[in-house]
Amino acid sequence: MGIHIGKHDRTSSWIGRFDPQNPDDMLEYEMVKSVVRACNSPQQKFRVEKKGRKPTNGFTYFGDCIGGIKNATLWDVYVYKRHDLNNIGKGRKRIPYPDPTWSEYS
Repeated sequence: MGIHIGKHDRTSSWIGRFDPQNPDDMLEYEMVKSVVRACNSPQQKFRVEKKGRKPTNGFTYFGDCIGGIKNATLWDVYVYKRHDLNNIGKGRKRIPYPDPTWSEYS
């Protein structure tokens, strides 16, 4: 397991499947985190997300592991672009909510 190299039928953000009990997988996971840290810049940021798979206690109604990530026997690791909500409206004047110029009587 660990970092998957080759074709797969998953999203392009998927890095691989890691076993938290395997020390080699944990070294690769730390390597993924350090590479993402090194690639981050003020203009473009990325984040690493791990999702629990094959839980010991079953799944919730929404598909998450019961008991969280600590009860997962495997992790799927993804790298996503980080979207900063403060930079979304650059160049546009944002109207505060509620709009002070609006009145229900106008």
